[in-house]
Order: sequence, then structure tokens, then C-alpha cells
Amino acid sequence: MSAFSKVWKAAAIAGGAGVAAMAAVNASIRRNAAEPDDSVMGGESAIYEWQDGDVHFKVAGEPSDTGPVVMVHGIGAGSSNFTWRKNFVELAGHARVFAPDLLGFGLSGKPGGVRYDAELFAELIGDFLDEVSGPAHLVAASLSAAYAVQVAVRNPELVRSLTVISPTGSATQSDRPGVTGAAFYGLMNSPVLGTSFYNVFTSERSIRDFARLQYFYDRRRVTDRFVAHHYATSHQPGAQHAISAYLSGYLNTDVRADFAGLKQPVTMVWGKQDETNPLINAAALLQLNPRARLQIFDRCRMSPHEEYPEKFNELMRESIQPRPAKVIDISSAQGA
Repeated sequence: MSAFSKVWKAAAIAGGAGVAAMAAVNASIRRNAAEPDDSVMGGESAIYEWQDGDVHFKVAGEPSDTGPVVMVHGIGAGSSNFTWRKNFVELAGHARVFAPDLLGFGLSGKPGGVRYDAELFAELIGDFLDEVSGPAHLVAASLSAAYAVQVAVRNPELVRSLTVISPTGSATQSDRPGVTGAAFYGLMNSPVLGTSFYNVFTSERSIRDFARLQYFYDRRRVTDRFVAHHYATSHQPGAQHAISAYLSGYLNTDVRADFAGLKQPVTMVWGKQDETNPLINAAALLQLNPRARLQIFDRCRMSPHEEYPEKFNELMRESIQPRPAKVIDISSAQGA
């Protein structure tokens, strides 16, 4: 055997051992993943049997003259209706409130044979309004806020008002993936290397670091319960599918034309210190639709409804009332 053959054989053995080791670690992480804690939300759990998979949602409150409220979480590792835990029950005292887990997230189905893209989620939100809640006040965050804008334009009869938290789709996360995105998507779906990368991306340390540096302004809000829930949710079987599409750019969508065409009352909520989707992007959207109003939360990043729940809930109570809403200045809000 030549020296080259010996080196090649040794490398192949080492590489195979490395892949086997990664596969073993991945399997161990999958086995040891805990179930998400569903009790924190309150309300009742239900299932919407949608065309592409079962959609879990929470519902609470009684029907009222204000009409129902549908709250749609953002997109990210471990995302779910858990994000509304400080808003859901309180708002249910004023209206019937629904909080779905989008397909691929939370306790909803996570099928592997579905094409996860912006169109799928916009269609899901529209069908949920049409078949489950009825015409509603729609609340959504980040990428899901972009989908909510599309739903409100396509199906105006289903959306009474729209509250969007740091919506993407103008200057950020508006471009569709190119060759690089497609290649990365292929890597992410490889059974060993892709899963290994995903497990690093969704490790407890990664979740905690992201929440402290990007998600919250006040790092004290990154509690052990917050990290544990996002970790558990992101390690449910099939959770990798939607996140692979997200990281590859397949969930991006350009919302500018639709935002300009909105006819419903629109409130944008933005964290003043949001670095992921900076406040300057709100100004661009206001130019497209001067009828929209902007509420700025100071000392806040990506999640105003979690950092300042009392102020956000007050804003929502006002937004769903069947009378013109006054403007609330909350730019100098203090910690809740």
C-alpha cells in the first residue's frame, strides 16, 4: 500500500469516526430534550387541523363587541406562543384571544415534507382567521408581522385592525435566497452535519447569549425558565425544518407594497434600542403608509410586549375598542 493510500485510509477512518461521534451526540441531545411547559400561558389548548399539519393554539376569554384578538409569535429558534405569556390572559379579560403556534413551531406539527416559506405562513394565518377565530384584531411580531400585513391586504374582511411589532420585510429580511441560501439550506438538512450545526445554534448558551445581546434590553429578563422553554421547544422532533428554511432566507418576504396598501387601522410597535431591526426602518414604513401610527418603547429591543407588558396591554386594550384610539406616549416608559 502506498503512503498516499495509507494517509487517505487513515483520514477516511478518522472522518467516519468523527461523523459517528457527531451522530451519537445529536441522538443524545434529541433523547434528553424535555417537553415544553405549556402551563405558563393559561387558557385552553386546542388543535386546528390545517391542510399541511396540526396547528396547536391557546384560546381564552369570552366573545365581546370588540371582536377577537389573534396573536402570532415571531420566527426563531424555540419561538412559540410562549412569547405572549404576559399578555394573553390579561387581554382575555376584554376579548376572546387566540394564540397559535405556527406550523413547525411550539406544539404544532413539524412535518418534514412541507415547503416552509413566507407564502405557507401567510396562508396559514389567513386560514386560521377564516376558519377558527373569525375576523379579528391581528397582532404579530417580526417576520410574522410581515405575513400579517400580507394577510390584511389580501383578506381585508378578516382583519379588523393590525398591530405589528418590529415588522421585517422592508430593509431587513426582504430578499429571497440565492445560490448561497440554497446551498446552506442543503447543508442544514443533512442528517449529521446539519443537525450538529442546528444543535450548536440552539444550545442553551446560544439561546441565552442571543436573548441577552439582541432580544432584551434588560438582561435580567433572560430567566432560566425563558432559556429552558426555548431550548425544549427548539429540540422537539422536526423543529429543525422550519428553522433551516428561516436561516437560509426562504421565510423572507418583501412587505413594502402591501404595507402601503393597508386600509385597516395599523399600529407599529418598536423597541428604541432594537439593533436587529433598527428604528430607522419604521420611518421608511411610515412614508409608505402615513395612516399608520408608531409607538416607541424606550430601553427596549426586539420584544416590547415582553419587556413592558403592562404598557403593551394598555395599548392593545385601546386598539381593540370599537372607537377611535388616542395616541399614548410611551417612549419614556420605565421598567415593568
